[in-house]
Amino acid sequence: MRLDSEFATRCIHAGESPDPTTGAHGVPLYQNVTFAFETNRQVEDMRSGQRPHFTYTARANPTVRCLEAKVASLENTETAVAFNSGMSAISGTLLSLLSPGGHVIASNQLYDLTNTFLREDLPAFGGSATFVDITSAAAIESAITPETRLVYAEVFSNPRLQVADPRALSTIAHDHGLLCAIDNTFLSPALVRPADLGADIVIHSATKYLSGHGQAQGGIAAGTRKLIDPIRAQSQRLGTAMAPFAAWLLLSGIHTLPLRMSRHSQNAHRLAHLMARHPAVEAVYYPGLAADPGHELAATIVGNDVDRFGGMMSVALAGGREAFSPFLDSLELCTIAVSLGDCSTLVWPWHQENLIRFSVGLEDPADLERDILAALDGSLRAAAAD
Repeated sequence: MRLDSEFATRCIHAGESPDPTTGAHGVPLYQNVTFAFETNRQVEDMRSGQRPHFTYTARANPTVRCLEAKVASLENTETAVAFNSGMSAISGTLLSLLSPGGHVIASNQLYDLTNTFLREDLPAFGGSATFVDITSAAAIESAITPETRLVYAEVFSNPRLQVADPRALSTIAHDHGLLCAIDNTFLSPALVRPADLGADIVIHSATKYLSGHGQAQGGIAAGTRKLIDPIRAQSQRLGTAMAPFAAWLLLSGIHTLPLRMSRHSQNAHRLAHLMARHPAVEAVYYPGLAADPGHELAATIVGNDVDRFGGMMSVALAGGREAFSPFLDSLELCTIAVSLGDCSTLVWPWHQENLIRFSVGLEDPADLERDILAALDGSLRAAAAD
């Protein structure tokens, strides 16, 4: 494959080639734990670095390495390391960069488990975190201390879809000798590549859009070899390596990533406009809406076409949490479930935020509209009957 191949081509071909032994088209599933050597000399050559050789799947696996090469290509980074979950990628990266004694400036709009890790677990390893409005350069700079090593944010935050600018964050970080790490889970490299905008490390919960089908769990951290190699080594010691079967499924899922992200985005854009006009809805959090406070910034990051803003949105109902049950229980096509990035539309109540989060799927938009309109109308009738 040419190094200058377009993104959709790299989704299919990067990190892959026919199997040299059998000619099998596509990456084989190396579902084995250990790898044999023919002679002791091969072992010695491997240990001296003269001859690369796989030894143990907990350290490296051919199927997983192909996935890592593919994601590194898609994110335009030197290398990547795969983990057994998104939180393993997040916690492993942060522990490697911040232990011991390091300080991170983090967005105050983060996935709840990331937030909890930074508040409760990181201090146990000697690190610390300060949470700021990540859209404010002044807030970030005022939080910098002698121990600060990293600025951390999600491009579109979970679940309020606050927009963070990787260009501005990396500039601030680098001006102060810091690193910038960006979680790109909500958008995927099909819509934005943070390393191209200055980020040092890009993180994914690969379980979501990279997989696309809700069948594989994993995480990815991508960046320079200088930063990623220590994270990889620590992952081996912590036992957080990705399983080969998950990597094999993820390789297949990524083949259709650009097609899926375009359809996810189109469907979400259509539904966001529909719900923003409905009397049962108090607010829609979706950067693709012109009225969204992050719209102008998001458009400079991902572009201004309807197929560029991703498939995630959150909605506040006019009836508050009391309207959750009438609305959610009326849905027939949409599924009440956690996670995101699936082919089907998933909705989840975020009670602590008084929001319902939508991971808009690939269904026909007319069917989605009918399902959601019927549920919204039903919630209005339920409120009127009380």
